[in-house]
Amino acid sequence: MAYKKQVLTLKLEKDQTKEEALAEFNSKSDFLSTAVRESFDIGLGDDFSFQANMKVLERAIRQIESGDLSKIEEMYISQAVALEVMFTSLARRAKAQDKLLQYETHMRFALKAQNQSRATLQALVQLKQPSQTTFVKQANIAQGLQQVNNLAEKNITPQNELLRGSHEELDCGTTTTPTGINSTLEALGKINGRKNTRRKGKIV
Repeated sequence: MAYKKQVLTLKLEKDQTKEEALAEFNSKSDFLSTAVRESFDIGLGDDFSFQANMKVLERAIRQIESGDLSKIEEMYISQAVALEVMFTSLARRAKAQDKLLQYETHMRFALKAQNQSRATLQALVQLKQPSQTTFVKQANIAQGLQQVNNLAEKNITPQNELLRGSHEELDCGTTTTPTGINSTLEALGKINGRKNTRRKGKIV
């Protein structure tokens, strides 16, 4: 495919070299988009002007920057319709196939086009009706001083955990040796209130 020779105007800023101006020009989004558009050759013809196309894109960019999103809405709708056409065409071709591999290939691409159309329409809806996000400022109101203690999980074990899952051991002190107790017990008196007599002996 033969391309028409395009003449582009390169504007030099103050204290800017030709190489710097050319590098800046090649990185502009309107230039890159126009280059891709020309490469795909969608019936532009010999009257296609690279410079004029860049000016149209630049006006669209300025329009969006000013807050007018109508160009984006137009682009989303156009892409969604084009993807819907692709889905219909691929689905019809899949139905016409008599072999499983060709049928599966066409149907897979058809469903991909359908999914992209859905995603494009979803982006359009979000553009028209953006989700409302509410940010709530938290206010801490306390009488007097308020102290917050943050326990580090690795260094401090809360008391109510009772050393669960910890390798620490309780120090119960030294173990004492049990000893016998030799105590002297006296006999109890009678319950009837009689005089309590003491036996002559001791119980060991």
